[in-house]
Amino acid sequence: MKDRLVVILLFLVLAGTVFLFPGTATETAASSGDVVVICNPGVPTDSLSKAFLRDIYTGKQKVWSDGKKIVFVVLKRSKAHKRFLKQYVRKTESQFQNYWVNMVFSGKGQAPQKFSSEEKLVQYVKNTEGAIGYISSSTNRGGAKVVAVQ
Repeated sequence: MKDRLVVILLFLVLAGTVFLFPGTATETAASSGDVVVICNPGVPTDSLSKAFLRDIYTGKQKVWSDGKKIVFVVLKRSKAHKRFLKQYVRKTESQFQNYWVNMVFSGKGQAPQKFSSEEKLVQYVKNTEGAIGYISSSTNRGGAKVVAVQ
């Protein structure tokens, strides 16, 4: 009898949560897929692993499979920037910033170029050989190639 009462109470609590906060579950699911990775059309791949993408953004992977230099760029502080870092690089904005400050001052790397708008980032990626970046899924790709991340 007690077990049945506990199950009923748990059901009521969960149901109440859905009615009180109806958008929470769908907003979380939607926000996780709101960032797309784009590349220059000449980049020799249509998909990347999450590990390869993380290695690009931490400066560990420097060339594409055809030997051309990888030019990775980032957005300045934005929702897309936060989501990208969390989902693919597994760093917060401050961790990513500090990582690159250390890389630059130790002589181990050059910080990525930052863009204040997604439209400017798209144009740069589209026109720069070997370039890769990310944008919100709702932003016009403007001729840049969308790359699947697995």
